[in-house]
Amino acid sequence: MKNFHIGILYFILGILCLSCSNESEALDIPEDEELVNLSLNIDILGLTENNSGRQQIEDLPICIPATPYYIEIILKQGQNDMVGSADIPFRIDLAPNQMFTRYVPEMALPAGQYSLDHCAVFAEDGRLMCLAPRFDSPMGRMSNAPMPMSINLIAGSKPFPDVPVLCFDDRDVNEFGYQFFEIEPTVIRNFCFFANYCSDSGRHYPARYSLDVSVNGVSIYRDIISTNGEDNGEYYADPVCVDLPIILDYEEDEKYIDYSLRLLEWEGVYDLDEEMVISGSLSRADINEKLSGNNIEYEHIFFNCPD
Repeated sequence: MKNFHIGILYFILGILCLSCSNESEALDIPEDEELVNLSLNIDILGLTENNSGRQQIEDLPICIPATPYYIEIILKQGQNDMVGSADIPFRIDLAPNQMFTRYVPEMALPAGQYSLDHCAVFAEDGRLMCLAPRFDSPMGRMSNAPMPMSINLIAGSKPFPDVPVLCFDDRDVNEFGYQFFEIEPTVIRNFCFFANYCSDSGRHYPARYSLDVSVNGVSIYRDIISTNGEDNGEYYADPVCVDLPIILDYEEDEKYIDYSLRLLEWEGVYDLDEEMVISGSLSRADINEKLSGNNIEYEHIFFNCPD
């Protein structure tokens, strides 16, 4: 688990990687309707000369040393899952020594407009190698066809669209447009932070702050800002709650989650003369200590307050 720079990339996509989906078996397709066999050609950006003009290769992540073996996808038509789903993406093996998918009956579909909402590439041993970034993510700017990718199936054609994917190294999963728990299954616990700020005169305020969280150096939350407001002359702040992974590879008291709270100025409430940041680390024991049935005790942080 100390190789978490790859490990997080696992525990992060298997809400997407459990088994093959049977969604297409439930489709109501007339027996006499002509079907179009869809095959996908995986284009790993940065590995061929053809890609060098699209994006500087040195800007792209580096793949793990393995051979692509299978992909997992979610294919939709409108709001309907056609092949795979968010809970169980559909697995398709690649043709031997090729980067295009084998024929599978689930990919024989009626003509029409579809969208490929997710595509991940795995090695034979199940390690995540590549991922298609989402259009609204920082990495999405490196792809000419980020997710969701439009696919038009025309009767009588043999579609073979290129699906651009990026190698997955120790980059933030957020840069691809995903949350960490969307990539691989793990036990998740909700954990909440609350903060107060004390002025030099000793007056207490609910703090306005931003939260960063990382797991073994890999960022999973960044710049989450607390919700603050005023109600009938009373200033308030809501706790900031995030989902944290319970990773059994660590000892119960071993710190593996790091957090950092940065105090932000609150116009009309208090001013700041200097930057204030409070950091800490959490273990499984620390997380579980805050849980009691359905109740969650906050991790209470004090900025500039006496003990």
